[in-house]
Amino acid sequence: MRNTLRLLLSTIFCLGLIFNAQAFQSDDWFEPYYQMVNPEFDKESAFKTVAFVGQRWRVVGNRGFNESIQYVVEQLKQAGFVEEGQAGQNDRLTYRIEKRALKNPTWEPVGGSLKLASGESLLDFRTNRNMVAMRSFSTGRELELEVVYAGAGRKLNLEGDLTGKVVFAETSVGYLFQEAVKKRGAAGVIAYNLPSYLQPEKNVNSIQFSGVPYDAEKKSFGLLLSSQAHKRLKAAIANGQNKVRVRVDTKTYVAEELTVVAELRGSESPQERFVFSAHVQEPGANDNASGVGALAEIAATSARLLKAGKIDPKRTITYLFGDEIISTRRYIQEDKARAKDIKWGMSLDMVGENTDLTGGTFLIEKMPDPGAIWVRGIEKHSEWGGSPLTKKQLKPHYFNDLAIGVFESIGAKNNWEVRFNPFEGGSDHVPFLRGDIPGLLLWHFTDQFYHTDQDRIDKVSAETLKNVGSGALVIALMLTENKADLPVNLLNHVSQVGLERLEAEFELSKAALKKGSTLAVEKDILQTWSDYYQRVLPTLADLGVEGNATFHKLLIDKRKTFDQKLARMLDELK
Repeated sequence: MRNTLRLLLSTIFCLGLIFNAQAFQSDDWFEPYYQMVNPEFDKESAFKTVAFVGQRWRVVGNRGFNESIQYVVEQLKQAGFVEEGQAGQNDRLTYRIEKRALKNPTWEPVGGSLKLASGESLLDFRTNRNMVAMRSFSTGRELELEVVYAGAGRKLNLEGDLTGKVVFAETSVGYLFQEAVKKRGAAGVIAYNLPSYLQPEKNVNSIQFSGVPYDAEKKSFGLLLSSQAHKRLKAAIANGQNKVRVRVDTKTYVAEELTVVAELRGSESPQERFVFSAHVQEPGANDNASGVGALAEIAATSARLLKAGKIDPKRTITYLFGDEIISTRRYIQEDKARAKDIKWGMSLDMVGENTDLTGGTFLIEKMPDPGAIWVRGIEKHSEWGGSPLTKKQLKPHYFNDLAIGVFESIGAKNNWEVRFNPFEGGSDHVPFLRGDIPGLLLWHFTDQFYHTDQDRIDKVSAETLKNVGSGALVIALMLTENKADLPVNLLNHVSQVGLERLEAEFELSKAALKKGSTLAVEKDILQTWSDYYQRVLPTLADLGVEGNATFHKLLIDKRKTFDQKLARMLDELK
């Protein structure tokens, strides 16, 4: 069954229109890819990788990060990928490990505890592995320190001599460290700063990881509190118990930054690429061991399909594992010739969630389109948040509608909720967009365990890993194999979606006028959406349409249809 915007235009909610996103038309040009990929994708292997990586506290260069990298490499080797230096001319599956010196030593948490002076335990690293702020130094032993409460927010009470004292406040641990340790000589800091979407009143033992600046001179520490520990510490101070016992055990050591670059080399245009990126650092299972597990299995699945003769990508598929944003940005910027031929980029970040436990839903974060300027109807920012964009920031491209359509089709098959959100940034899709490369983010939000020490393997779903991984690989294969009928089929799909979106925006504009909006504003919105799709359709040329008379004739017809529809709508609004 196919859901379209047109079928939902009659839905009224709070005197405004809410419409569902378009669903992809499951016909012959999409369905064979899904039927080929989905049975081959090994969800248990992906889940096993997530479990291995998710056990480790991963900072670039530390033992947990490097063990995760090596685990991925072993998965690639088992799938048939050959180390690049040993590969022959006919080897299409290759990988390499790039190594770079780190400017500062890496960091690894080992243990820690926070107690009242009476010995009553507030926190223990064994059950709250995020309690030690990143880049904290060891105390060497358990210290008994006077604790000074400094208030909340950015207006802290930090008067008097703080030497040898630990400062406690309800604010960012990094800011508190800067003000109390670096400026006023405190021995360390204790911070509480949990956002409401983490539901700290329910998840009373959750701690969201954060960090303090690396300071080899002060060699101090920061501790992070759960909701329960925060209440108990504050009550103790109110009762005159102004001392705590602190122990921090960490390691810092010189290390290298490792990045894995694996490739399935294209058979005809290997310089042109679809690039996947999954960052390894961060200590969570969903964030982002799930991205690593999904991408490792995407690579393995594509290798099996290639060896079985079921696929033959003409363009290269690249699988990138490294440091969030940094590795992707470097891959794009360090080789300008290579960057020119990156056709698409896709970030896998928090892609395996059991949403019955975490909340939220699977999301596709779109490239900037007019929905990021006028956030109305179905458009909704996540709790991560986003700022309104301008028309100059729009990135017209068919990638949005292709990805949404593929995943909505998979969602309909598997009773799996799929949504999208306007562009917000913050992950590996950003370097692609800044490099003027089409880039999308696959993720989940809101997650009540986001960045907390409760983000463990029990919050991960093997089924979700399979849904996301299968859909991502289907999209990559469609675009890299680029079969002869793809440009026309995709032109039909994107133009249909665009026209339905224009109709939906028209209904929203009529409703907005009744509530007091101006004709100029509503005409501008409709004009912008029409202009956006008029610029989207020609981007299909990167699929190789030279000499394709059918495509070019259809393109002219579709653009005329947009002009005619817009003219009718603007006339009716008057």
